[in-house]
Amino acid sequence: MARIVCLSDTLSLVRAIRRELAGGEHSIHLLPCSRLNDALRQAVRQAAPDIVLLELTHTLDNPHIYFFLRADQATRHVPVVLLSSMPHIELYADALGADGFVHTPLNEAELHVVLDTCLGVRRSFPPHQVPARRRAVSVARRMVARYPVITLPVNT
Repeated sequence: MARIVCLSDTLSLVRAIRRELAGGEHSIHLLPCSRLNDALRQAVRQAAPDIVLLELTHTLDNPHIYFFLRADQATRHVPVVLLSSMPHIELYADALGADGFVHTPLNEAELHVVLDTCLGVRRSFPPHQVPARRRAVSVARRMVARYPVITLPVNT
C-alpha cells in the first residue's frame, strides 16, 4: 500500500483523483497548494509519501514546490509525477527531471500505469542511482540560482 500525496489547488482535479483512486490499495492525502510555505512543507514531511502527484499550472510557485521536493532530505527520494493540461507536459517533465507525467483531464489507465511504474522504480533503485534524480537536482540548482525566490513582507 503506497501513500500518495496530491498537491493541487484545482477542485475538479482533486475530485477526479479521489474518484480514480478511491477504494484502491493506496492511501491518498490531498493537500491544497497554491504557494510553497512552511505549513505545506511540514504537511508533506508528515505525510511521508511514497509518491507525490503535483499539479503543474501557470502559477509561479509550482516549480518552487517541485524544487523543494527534490531538495528536501525527507522527500528527495520520492517519485514526483506532474499533472497538467498544458500541451507539452512531457517536455516540462523531462526538463525538470520528474519521474512521470499525466495529462489532465485524467485518464484512469494512464494514471495507474504511471503510478505503478514510479512505485516500481522506487522499489528497484536506490535514490542516488536513478539518473532522473541527478538531472533534477542539477536543473533545480540552476533554476534556483537563476530565479531566486522573492519573499514579500506581509502587513499585519
